[in-house]
Amino acid sequence: MLFNAKIENPMLVGAIELMRQDQDPSKREAVLEEILKATFLCPATVSAPPFQGEDGQLTLPDNCDIQQKMIQDKSGRPLLMAFTSQEEMDKWLGQRAIRDFVYGFGMSFTEYADLMLQKLPDGTRGPAQGFVIDPYGCNLVVDRDMVANIMLRLLKRG
Repeated sequence: MLFNAKIENPMLVGAIELMRQDQDPSKREAVLEEILKATFLCPATVSAPPFQGEDGQLTLPDNCDIQQKMIQDKSGRPLLMAFTSQEEMDKWLGQRAIRDFVYGFGMSFTEYADLMLQKLPDGTRGPAQGFVIDPYGCNLVVDRDMVANIMLRLLKRG
């Protein structure tokens, strides 16, 4: 997970736009490949404020707790958010009074998958039922079952 990284995913955004125009299976595969290559901004709150490190970059203190923010879809399922750029994340942040307390963390598809599929100490899974790419933009939902299927495909690829 990257803290305070500049994130942009123009190829993914373009692939999603093409898929929305043409439902050809090859367009869905192109979106999937771009999702696997992408690094998304995942908004989260932190238990301690960041500080400026010796290199001038913002740094989180050791043992800082990070809590990813979620939204609910129309049926009430909690979803992690995956923004393709700071501009997309700002669409969500602009509506929140908590703007100053939320930071974007760069996360890959596999990091989202780990959050959704790992078992908690009590044997249950975390609350996230999937993630939504740019919820105030393209609003593409990747649910937990899709994530599990993609992970199986990745394992078979080797």
